[in-house]
Amino acid sequence: MKKIRLIGFIAIITLLQLAYFYNAVLVQAANLTAVKDTLQSSRLSFSGRVKTPTVTGGSTVYIYNAVSGNFTSISTAGLKNGDSLTIGTGTYTVVSILDDTTFTVTPVLLAGDSTDGAAIYFRAKPQQVITFTTPSAVAAGFFQVLIPAAATNFNDSIPDAGGFDFGGGSVTLTPTDTADYTFVGASSAATASGTGSCTSPANYHCFEFHYTGNGAIGANISLAIGTNSYTNNVLAPAPKASRTAATADSYKIYIKNFLNGADPANGVAVDEAQGSVAFIEGVRVTATVDPSITFKIEGTTAGSHCSLTTDVSTTSYSVPFGVLTLDTFRTAAQKITVSTNAASGYSVTAIENERMSNLATSPSYIPNTTCDSGTPCTQSGAGGAWATAAGNPGFGYTMAVVSSTPTVIPVAPSYRRFASLAATEDPVEIMSAAGIASSQAADVCYQIAVDSTQAAGNYENQITYTATASF
Repeated sequence: MKKIRLIGFIAIITLLQLAYFYNAVLVQAANLTAVKDTLQSSRLSFSGRVKTPTVTGGSTVYIYNAVSGNFTSISTAGLKNGDSLTIGTGTYTVVSILDDTTFTVTPVLLAGDSTDGAAIYFRAKPQQVITFTTPSAVAAGFFQVLIPAAATNFNDSIPDAGGFDFGGGSVTLTPTDTADYTFVGASSAATASGTGSCTSPANYHCFEFHYTGNGAIGANISLAIGTNSYTNNVLAPAPKASRTAATADSYKIYIKNFLNGADPANGVAVDEAQGSVAFIEGVRVTATVDPSITFKIEGTTAGSHCSLTTDVSTTSYSVPFGVLTLDTFRTAAQKITVSTNAASGYSVTAIENERMSNLATSPSYIPNTTCDSGTPCTQSGAGGAWATAAGNPGFGYTMAVVSSTPTVIPVAPSYRRFASLAATEDPVEIMSAAGIASSQAADVCYQIAVDSTQAAGNYENQITYTATASF
């Protein structure tokens, strides 16, 4: 009897031990932790409609402000300057946002693209980087990421109001290797919802990242879907039909860790978790900068200007040559400075009212220079050499850059005469730039000489400089 009892007791202990070891090998699913889906951009795609009075050949586009089917973008809040849009069958670039339902594009609209109800699409294609921490070590398995898709037309490269569009082609997957996880590119796959083995759960795109290695507890995993150059990416959703303006649309994503060889459509994941991703319109920050140009004329002291040693100090409004010596040059300089925010730059022109004149009694004039004998020297062109005063009387100018990189003409030591209003000549450009300019400066150097035939008296004229910006 005791022997029977002993055998029964041993049998009970053995069963308990077997039950313990059996339960010990059961793997219970744990939650992945620190799950994040970091979007390169949280912009929604745009899916709207053209509205009358948009016209062929025009650049202004009007949109409907009411939802219709998959056309759920009802405000220009989802657009920004520079966006590339599909309108009808054409491609256009947004130039400016005029108001909530109106914007302008380039080039002008072609026939058919301006039709009332024509589709307007902007395809937002942000890279998504999924990160999380593993709670258990799964050797040589794979991770699956599930991203929501629309129920229909989820792979036609047209933004969907109910989920991500697969983009009509391939999606680039880039996992990051870490200790105990070496990802195998050939075994990773991006599959559109409802195709291949991506059938359960319904209405999700499937992304698999296979790896070798032992796996680890507490490993930080990073899985990139798409590229940061916006190519081979899934399309971000268009606004939900029921969304409230300025309120984010959120979507659930799922991450699962499977054993090697498991069927993700029907199998049970070892570990899994869910995360959320939210999309919202960007905040349009606007400001206006008025077009501006500043132009300043300053006097200089006698000294080194235009590779000359000038004789006379000037002010911003006067060039006092003083008493002239026959057959001898007198020189002076003024500095002109230009700044402008005009994208196409500026131009400075000059013209005199008349030759240097003495009108006190009978008219007498100091001629405009013709430079040295045999040298071409007019009010336009590159100018000519004027190095000899004797036999070459007259009044003229040359120029030299002081700061930055304006274009000046003539360039010292070449000289020109000023264009003359009295001779019905047009002002002539002496300084310019092709773009935005900040404190571009140049010296205008005046030179004068007279000979023994010049009548005595006081001579003067007036030179007008005009600075014009090209906006």
